[in-house]
Amino acid sequence: MTAWLTSAPVAWSVIGYVAIIVGGRLLLVREALFDQLINRLFLWSLAALLLYRCTLTPTITSLANQLALGCILMTTTYMATIGRSADAAAEADPGIVWRYHRLRSLIALGATVTIVVAGTSARNDGRLVAMNPDWEGIVTGLAFGVPLLWHTVVYGRLGIRELRSGDPPVWERLVLGIMFVSTAYTWLCEGLSISQSFTGWPALGPQLPRIAASFTLCVIVNVTVVAVPLVRLLGMQAGLDSAARSCRRLSPLWRDLTAAVPEIVLSPAEPRRVDATARLLRMTVEIRDALLHLGPYLPAAPDVPGPEPVRRGKSDWTTIAYAQQLAHAAHARKYGLRPIGSGGAGQLPWLADDFDTELRQLLDLARVWSATTLSGSPTVQPGSASPSRPVFLRHRGFRFPPR
Repeated sequence: MTAWLTSAPVAWSVIGYVAIIVGGRLLLVREALFDQLINRLFLWSLAALLLYRCTLTPTITSLANQLALGCILMTTTYMATIGRSADAAAEADPGIVWRYHRLRSLIALGATVTIVVAGTSARNDGRLVAMNPDWEGIVTGLAFGVPLLWHTVVYGRLGIRELRSGDPPVWERLVLGIMFVSTAYTWLCEGLSISQSFTGWPALGPQLPRIAASFTLCVIVNVTVVAVPLVRLLGMQAGLDSAARSCRRLSPLWRDLTAAVPEIVLSPAEPRRVDATARLLRMTVEIRDALLHLGPYLPAAPDVPGPEPVRRGKSDWTTIAYAQQLAHAAHARKYGLRPIGSGGAGQLPWLADDFDTELRQLLDLARVWSATTLSGSPTVQPGSASPSRPVFLRHRGFRFPPR
């Protein structure tokens, strides 16, 4: 597995994969403190992966490999800072987080300098530094292993605490579980390296290539997890999220009703970039206002076939009949005809207690609205009473039975 992960095709594919995700996050997911920490963590991960590719070049000594160990330590400083940022005091003051991170970064920098100094003889001999039970190996092992273990423990405690709290939803619990498994895998690799250095067991071959392979595997897993917010944001910008889909389904109904009652439109000059959720909230408010304004123009409801409402697709005849009344009312108001009723707002066929219920009702109405065609014009004239049998919009493929 070590040889496979460090082979050139796989290594460059991983580098490209990480670079694309990190570049996208730097452009689109960078506002929150947590996102900034994540982005910088993977920038250091990308630097380490590139340095590991340099070690395969015959003309370059093991300095690149030693610097890659320093980059790994820098990634762990961000892991520890992420664990620290979950504290209440840190959330209240981001400055606390960055002061904490600067201290961790100085520790990682000092450890990197120690590794480079301890590996001087290895560089002079043109070989990789080995974590053997001699002064060079012990200093290198301590300089690399102690900060790594310390930082990952702080990071792992965050995952354990959140998992035990029982608050996160299923998706967040899955992410936290992946995070903890990845950290535990790092601890396992560290324990195997210590055991191999002092006892010779297990005989897994050179340690540094194995560290590179395990680090690459962890980067692949973790960068895939943090790509989820990026993919979600790209979906929102492409109009593929639930709010954008609901806006598209409501658009024909909203367009026709606001054309009949233009004064209820909140902001005619809508910016080019508007959050889909905010746009959906605005559309529902304006549709509801339009329904209230068109209440006095609603004619009498047509006959409903049968003693009970009959289901037709996902809409019952009550919704279909109301859509036909509403179309008549919109046409009448748009062309300046007088209200049919006494002037008060007509009673709506349903009243929602919450936004989700109201949205489902409006989507059902919009589905019926987009499936209707105009069969005639209102016969109400200014100053006249409502006709005995008004002309409605007929649902496609259906005609109400004669009176």
